[in-house]
Amino acid sequence: MLTGLQPLRWTMFAMASIVWASCSPSASHTNVTKAAIVRHVSPHYAHGFDWNVLADSTYLITLFNLESPGDTLQVIHWKPRRIERIASLSTTHIPFIHALGKMNILKGVGFADRTLDVVAKELFNQGELVNLTTGNELEPEVVFAINPELLFVYPFGGKSYDKFLSNGIGCIQVSEYLEVHPLGRAEWIRLFGCLLGEQERADSIFRSIEEPYLKLRDSLAASVTIRPTVFAGSMDGDRWAVPSANSYLATLMRDAGGSYIFNDTSATGNLVLPFESFYAAASKAAFWGKIIYETAPTSADVITQGDERLRALPAFRDKHVFVCNAMQKDYHGQALLEPARMLQDLHNIFSYNDSITSPYYFHCWAHYD
Repeated sequence: MLTGLQPLRWTMFAMASIVWASCSPSASHTNVTKAAIVRHVSPHYAHGFDWNVLADSTYLITLFNLESPGDTLQVIHWKPRRIERIASLSTTHIPFIHALGKMNILKGVGFADRTLDVVAKELFNQGELVNLTTGNELEPEVVFAINPELLFVYPFGGKSYDKFLSNGIGCIQVSEYLEVHPLGRAEWIRLFGCLLGEQERADSIFRSIEEPYLKLRDSLAASVTIRPTVFAGSMDGDRWAVPSANSYLATLMRDAGGSYIFNDTSATGNLVLPFESFYAAASKAAFWGKIIYETAPTSADVITQGDERLRALPAFRDKHVFVCNAMQKDYHGQALLEPARMLQDLHNIFSYNDSITSPYYFHCWAHYD
């Protein structure tokens, strides 16, 4: 729970028509009778939100705590209206806003200098999009200067947003990064559409994302006869951090035709394994995947982090390492809306056909010396 939102504390902001609460699931529909609910909207893949359409044409939106299943982060009583100024603490929200044609109302973004979105870069360079952060810290004064009607935030790190709420800035806690299904992350565009008055457009965009992903996934499931073993992760001190089987990346690799070696695991975040345990499992894998953050990677040390033992792994020895460089490709942003493209990249790699089409997000590593 965010420290800035106390249990069952309700505050009404007349301007934004938002009710904020941090409460138990049973409290999420407080003061709303069943008769007032006209329609319930439940996502198909996402688990972090849903909403009810009420008889007075307002929405009761519930945001769930994906790190603590069963808990509610926030309840918003939303009266649809024209929104003219928004801001976001994360560049990962930009693709949703961009796809909905709302970049003109985006006035500030955290880490704006690091965005890979072309339009956002141009707006930032022209001074029309303000950076909300200095170093790794949010600058409240900058937020107040922008005075957004809505500020999209993330519910982690024990941050308090009371200072914004008490000044009439509605804070929306977005946790798309915790969704384990690729289509679950993409489906958050429907929440952005609900809040920004673009619900039909958002639903249409999501369908255009969902259909090709499912078509490709199902086609691969029916045609793939040999599933190569694959692992992902990197060193974390003297231990190894790997995605659990119920993670976003593991789901992508399975749907692409791979067999994930840690398929019997489950965790909210990464698994952290002793090096010996990891190495024993990785020694049986044909492929190794890694997300890197490099301006110009040119050596094997980017993959092995200087640990010579990793060069002996079959995936490295046989040159079956694949990467996505998140400093060059928007893995944490635009890729959320292009899961089928990632799926195709991975399938081409796993089937040794990566030269058939030009890889976009994931490509085979070239530097083994």
